[in-house]
Amino acid sequence: MDVEKVRKDFPVLWRELEGKKIIYFDNACTTLKPKQVIDAVRYYYENLSSCGGSRSSHDLSRETNELCEASREKVAEFIGADLSEIVWTKNTTEAVNLVANALDFNRNQKVVCSALDHHSLILPFWKLMNSKKIDDIVFVEPNKESVFDVESWKEKITPDVGMVCLTHASNVTGCETPVKEITEIAHDNEALVLLDSAQSVPHVPIDVKKLDVDFMVFSLHKMCGPTGVGVLYCNESVSDKLDTFLVGGDTIIDVEYKNNRIEPEFLPNLRRFEAGIQNYAGIIGSGAAVEYLLKLGIDEIYNYEKTLVQKLLDVLSLDELEIVGPHDFKKKVCALVSFYLKNKNISPKDVAEYLNSDVKGYKIMLRAGQHCANPFHYYIDLNPKLGEGTIRASLYFYNTREEIDIFANALKEFLKIVSGSL
Repeated sequence: MDVEKVRKDFPVLWRELEGKKIIYFDNACTTLKPKQVIDAVRYYYENLSSCGGSRSSHDLSRETNELCEASREKVAEFIGADLSEIVWTKNTTEAVNLVANALDFNRNQKVVCSALDHHSLILPFWKLMNSKKIDDIVFVEPNKESVFDVESWKEKITPDVGMVCLTHASNVTGCETPVKEITEIAHDNEALVLLDSAQSVPHVPIDVKKLDVDFMVFSLHKMCGPTGVGVLYCNESVSDKLDTFLVGGDTIIDVEYKNNRIEPEFLPNLRRFEAGIQNYAGIIGSGAAVEYLLKLGIDEIYNYEKTLVQKLLDVLSLDELEIVGPHDFKKKVCALVSFYLKNKNISPKDVAEYLNSDVKGYKIMLRAGQHCANPFHYYIDLNPKLGEGTIRASLYFYNTREEIDIFANALKEFLKIVSGSL
């Protein structure tokens, strides 16, 4: 991969702030957008700016709809799904909420989650439990290396479990969950499987049919696409288990009015979940993002990122730091490493602020805090209530080994400064 050539596609990387170059290490939150995606979004607003779907009968509407459906086809191809199994949502969070609220759970059923999960995967089911629509949430805990083994899931997945929620790749450790093996156990117990792939789809080849999950969710903004577009994959074999969620325009065949009453007839396919005006510009831009990644090659991206994460682990192997999760780069799906200072008197926010503001010639941008994964931070004995958390450096294919060196030197300088002040 010609990284220097690729970097020219990303306008943010050309910017200087306060006379400093940008080093962007916050890709697990959201990625930068290439010109090709920006141009696709601009094309919609400059040339179309109309409704899509079946709402209007004119050329602008037809082209909008054609471009949106082309994007749906590209997304389906990217994950190995059928076109009819793709539902547009606002983001991953909305997609999880859709599944949680559209399924008709038995009140005696349990849902299995993990201590590593993002809040967006846990809280919709917590709400169901709190309103007594399910019996309980059972949590699987990782081992001391913050990695899961299949046996720990096998113990928790019992016949009274209705749903198993899996995080494909942790947004704190970057490590992979053994999805296929756990899914087999879940299906043997007649439980459905919901896979959060927000941190894996941008980085590794995925064939959703081989994984055999029932539902998969992810966001386009984490893979060079616009914000405001998420995806729900729903295996066609379980689509009839989902009741309506948001209802309104474009979800119905007809709404009959008779004798002072209405009788809605909803669409039989998954389009019934795409209520109202959609984010047409974002959907069109999402198609451009997927096309961009396909041209680069997802295998190329994965292999290049492996070299980055190995170097990142090497430079962070310092006495003053504690790396969260395994130090073996082979166990990571994406180029992501979280760490914290062993001296907990030093806030992770202070580290991030120093890297953003006080490094000569550069603004190094990463994330500090709990990354919407507070339960996991409590699990590893970090207390969010006390301001404790981790610093997360998350890279993508446009990052370089040279940037990692600059980051490492800046971090060492920070450690030198704070050691002198203690």
